[in-house]
Amino acid sequence: MKDVLIYEQITLHFVFTGAHNKQFIKKKIEALCQTVKNFLQINYVCQAVYFIMNLYEKMSLSLTKLRNDRMLRTIAGKAQNGAEIEIDGRKLVNLSSNDYLGFAQDKELQAEFLSSLPEDAARFSSSGSPLLTGAHPAYARALATIEELSGRRALFFNTGFGANSGIIAALCDGDTLVLADKLSHASIIDGMGAGRGKALRFAHNSLPHLRQLLNRYAADFKYVLLITEAVFSMDGDKAPLRELVALKKDYPNLYLYVDEAHSFALYGEKGLGLCSLEQIFSDVDFILCTCGKGLGSQGAFVLCNETARDYLINTVRPLIFSTAMPPCAFAHIDFMLRKMVNGESRRQRLQKISGAVRSCLEECGADNLSDSQIIPLLTFDNERAVQAFDFFRERGFYAMPIRHPTVPRGKARLRLSLTASLSDQQVCHLCEVIRQFLRKAS
Repeated sequence: MKDVLIYEQITLHFVFTGAHNKQFIKKKIEALCQTVKNFLQINYVCQAVYFIMNLYEKMSLSLTKLRNDRMLRTIAGKAQNGAEIEIDGRKLVNLSSNDYLGFAQDKELQAEFLSSLPEDAARFSSSGSPLLTGAHPAYARALATIEELSGRRALFFNTGFGANSGIIAALCDGDTLVLADKLSHASIIDGMGAGRGKALRFAHNSLPHLRQLLNRYAADFKYVLLITEAVFSMDGDKAPLRELVALKKDYPNLYLYVDEAHSFALYGEKGLGLCSLEQIFSDVDFILCTCGKGLGSQGAFVLCNETARDYLINTVRPLIFSTAMPPCAFAHIDFMLRKMVNGESRRQRLQKISGAVRSCLEECGADNLSDSQIIPLLTFDNERAVQAFDFFRERGFYAMPIRHPTVPRGKARLRLSLTASLSDQQVCHLCEVIRQFLRKAS
């Protein structure tokens, strides 16, 4: 309590006297630091220091807090081989990969691609925006392949994030109401924020709440853009896509945008995604697909009609003002799209092992939010998520903890991201570790 009073005295001195004497404050803070014994007191010190920091000191303080809370993100090279990843010299089973079908780690596919790489695609820079000089013959071949497979017009982007944020911002003018699922990806939220339309979010997968918002606001706008993910990236559940399509009959000004980032290549005829599986493919106005997850390549594309494609070419800023991916990247996308069509055995394998892990959770009495390959093991508390990460790592698994603010407060979890590369033995071991952790937690 004494420490809190010292902090308040420091802060009040700044606020009410306008003092900017760094030496005075530093002496007070040094005195306070001598008695700091817990994180709560550290936070008080941090707030006092905030008043006298320059930009780099502010950055350093923020990093210190993240480090103390075990929330600090870093980037380090990690060797990967099949279903394994090497961390600090130790090989672990990788449960944090988006290589859902195991395409990216398939050495035979890698060798086949390199041996068949066309000479005009053996370039590592496109050297320009796709609107200028960046669209090489490899770009045109990949475009022709996905358009033939889908029967829709397509437009490539460097990343799924850039595609979502750029397309949504371009579509959301002042005449547009944007309604997005509460658990939509950050790229969708950024696009909504960059647009000029009215942006609202409805409760996750709640058709009643969505209808309530539509009934209240839809008539006030020329256009309504309804946005959802097909498979949600954190909960691993699926959107009620058929019901969302049915809303278009009741609201003629409604247009549907579906992000298939975590479902493209995994579902439907030829792997075209959940919209294809649900037989609503042609009813969805915009389908966003990423190539760096199930397809095992890189980049992204949107499927739409020709008018929309041409409009996006002329309005999406991340497309217009970015250098295109290199020809070799488009050659690889083209190659993998052709492999995807014949990937049914991998899709079935992934569904089988995902079902086994979900059943394990349910048999243990744990909450199961998922019906896909993304399976959250809920810990609810942030610190328990970190403890779960340590527990699984000690037993040979690399599964990252996901905490607030990435997920809602009180919904921290270990995110288990399964791939078709996992062996039966690894899946059985994973289920046993899940049982051990839940027994210990209870």
